[in-house]
Amino acid sequence: MSGHHAISYGIFSMISVLFVDDNTDLFGQIRSFLEKAGDIRLDNARSIKQAIEKIKSRTYDIILSYEQIPEVNGIEFVSDMNGIEFLKYLKSSGNTTPVILICRRGLQKIAIEEVTIGTEINIPKSGDIRPQLLEMVTLIKQTMLRRKAEREVKVQNDQLTAILSATPLGIFQLRNQVISWVNPQFAEMLGYEDPYLVGKEICSFFKTPEDFDRTFQELRIARTSRGYGMAECSLLKKDRTFLVCQLQEQAADPRDISKGGTFIVTDVSEKRKIADALKESEARYREVLMNTQSIIIRMDTLGNITFFNHFALSFFDYTSDDVIGKNVVGTIVPQKARGGHDLSMMANDLGFNAEGYAVNVNENIRRNGDRVWIAWINKAIRDEQGHIIEILCIGNDITDRKRSGEVRISTDTWKDIVVAETDVREEVFDAVFHISTEISMEGREGKSVGTTFLIGDADNVMAKSRQISLNAFEGQKPESRMITNQDIKENIKEFAQLDGAFVIDGTGYIRAQSRYITVDTSTVSLPKGMGTRHNSVAAMTQVTNAVGIVVSQSGGGITIFKNGLILKKITL
Repeated sequence: MSGHHAISYGIFSMISVLFVDDNTDLFGQIRSFLEKAGDIRLDNARSIKQAIEKIKSRTYDIILSYEQIPEVNGIEFVSDMNGIEFLKYLKSSGNTTPVILICRRGLQKIAIEEVTIGTEINIPKSGDIRPQLLEMVTLIKQTMLRRKAEREVKVQNDQLTAILSATPLGIFQLRNQVISWVNPQFAEMLGYEDPYLVGKEICSFFKTPEDFDRTFQELRIARTSRGYGMAECSLLKKDRTFLVCQLQEQAADPRDISKGGTFIVTDVSEKRKIADALKESEARYREVLMNTQSIIIRMDTLGNITFFNHFALSFFDYTSDDVIGKNVVGTIVPQKARGGHDLSMMANDLGFNAEGYAVNVNENIRRNGDRVWIAWINKAIRDEQGHIIEILCIGNDITDRKRSGEVRISTDTWKDIVVAETDVREEVFDAVFHISTEISMEGREGKSVGTTFLIGDADNVMAKSRQISLNAFEGQKPESRMITNQDIKENIKEFAQLDGAFVIDGTGYIRAQSRYITVDTSTVSLPKGMGTRHNSVAAMTQVTNAVGIVVSQSGGGITIFKNGLILKKITL
């Protein structure tokens, strides 16, 4: 439909007015005054019939009409139509243009009425009527401005309706605990049509009155930084199942939310299912941890125990109250370990291989004071930023109790991994390992001793090293050069104080001591804190098929290398 609306003119717009004229002198004066007003554009109609024809093809900002239009001959479908009937016609046809009527009030007065808001201006039938006509111009402008504001509000309401219809969130409004409005999404969430929910009491959608009271109490208490109430609840759906949702509420009166407000509903059913599944999974995980035949503990980075499974409690002879919250030092780690190391240092030892695990063998202590050797596999537990927050420790008792009166680390469960695909015999590795543990724990003449053993692939190892001092084993009888010979153990401990490495072939024959490793160490990558001795041995095992054992002088720990990697780390 074409038309002329609101042509810009100064502060106001050019106002388009359909003027329905009855051809009287008074209307002539009004028409002439309005035409000279400057910001009003008049379109004159000589009858209601003509006015109706005009509004079919054009739109106007305002219609100005006489209340009692004289009859016009020849108008069959609008015969005898007056101003009031004209208004009814406009309404029935959906035309919302504001109408101002000029009405007779007795013999001496005429009134100008703005129909929508009921404003009235009285005009005398004689005398100067310009002041009243100025008021009429003002009334026209005010009507125009109000009309513009109504259009803007409608546009805003339409936009809001579109937003509320597009959002996946459910929204409803309450007034005195009765639903006064809902958006389609909320009705769909509950399985109803929109009109059904309006007028219903919100409490009827809760499982019990107690659930309703609890939810609204939580809305009063749990406030966001912006002052919104938050609560999680379950709402009854049409199919008698429940919608698990989160309510966010903006109260009309924050002091009394029962008076009503606007509520935003978020479906958290899937989130709840996932949370429940995680809880169930965690419960199963804890059950496995509690009942497994391995020692399983969790501790924070300071060594404070957060979890102890049943097997660990039984093995160390503690109750949960005895250990939870306590530090590992003083419970399962001696206050003064022989080597000065303890489980609280595990966090620094993580990351020995690509999976982020560390393998440690530690001397631990039971409640009754018995010392035991535990092989620990440790896994870092990290937060979302990747920072270590806890350590999961899985341990197995490897104490060798076969020899009465002597408690040693048993290699039975893991030495096959060490010697696999090498020429090293198991009894040879056992002999070297136990000598290493004695050197680590006892030292020599009260001093800590660090040394290195390279076992297997002896020809290659000798070719990639050189002698740095006299080889004391050169020229000795073969039986005096066998590492499995208990009679030479003290000699080995004595020579361990010298620089360089012991080279032992796979049968246990000692080729030499005091060998300086000459291979390139740039290709190995070890954790921080490991020195030249560790790097050299790791590099040698990378380019030969030897097994390396390093006894650390600074900490007394033993590290076993194979293929350039740390295979096992024993803290003594």
